[in-house]
Amino acid sequence: MAIDHFFRAKKAWPLLVKRAQTTCVPFTYKEISNRIGLHHRAARWFLSEIQEFCHENKLAPLQALVVNKKTRLPGEGYDGSVITYEAHQKALKKVRKENWSNVKFKRE
Repeated sequence: MAIDHFFRAKKAWPLLVKRAQTTCVPFTYKEISNRIGLHHRAARWFLSEIQEFCHENKLAPLQALVVNKKTRLPGEGYDGSVITYEAHQKALKKVRKENWSNVKFKRE
């Protein structure tokens, strides 16, 4: 039986949206994974679903709200490249400004 990463992403989505609408302080991979009952190594898979959805719908990168505990930056899977502190701060500003209350996380 295949793992449904989209189902897992749907569990993380409201947590990320709430964080975007309030403090906009990033979760660590472990924090977000624990909140939805998963090991932190599963985060890259469900976050890739969120990243793809945001990209396809021209939304701010909501997955920017999840970072490595030590570096305080997103990992390698984030937008397919290494990210700088400045670029991450810019992404977080976009996340903060997005009107998430009108967005339904779903597959087309």
